Amino acid sequence: MKVFQIGFGRCGTNSLCAFFSQNGYKSVHWGGAEHPKAKILAKNHKEGKLYCHGHDDIVFWSDIGYLQRNFQAFAEQYPEAKFIYNIRNLDNWIKSKEIHRRRQPNSHDIRQKKFFNLEPNEIPSKLFWKAHWVLHRNSINEYFDGKRACRLLVFDIEKDGGQKIADFLPELEFKNLSFPHKNATKDKFI
Repeated sequence: MKVFQIGFGRCGTNSLCAFFSQNGYKSVHWGGAEHPKAKILAKNHKEGKLYCHGHDDIVFWSDIGYLQRNFQAFAEQYPEAKFIYNIRNLDNWIKSKEIHRRRQPNSHDIRQKKFFNLEPNEIPSKLFWKAHWVLHRNSINEYFDGKRACRLLVFDIEKDGGQKIADFLPELEFKNLSFPHKNATKDKFI
């Protein structure tokens, strides 16, 4: 079984990965473009193989931009897979991104804006982030409509806990339902 996380970073991606790991499921969390798993997905795609070819032991895939942008293709390749769309209050997400950007100025913005064929200074970051959030949410809602709805869990990291994941994934066994809060923003604004 594969479970793919398709929400944005700064929405509990590390915590979700830790939750699956603490319950004994092999999980991978994005480590940047040079992460070995990032290269594997792209290589497999280029070679016409299933995205996760050679990594059948990994159950949970987290914070992978390529996966977030192409979730529909992953859903088609893995018809039994389920997807977790991790969210939080939009204003809190923006604040967390601002704090995170202070630590890594503009690195994510430049890559993301390039993906949308935008110049780095063409649109203010906050406005870009909000638009990207809304577009991504709408594409997820469109795709997981009707008969596909049972494959999607919308998980609000500010409100939901481990039990919601366990209920969504009866195929898996979760013994530790405590939901960890890893890599939480240090600045308290909530």
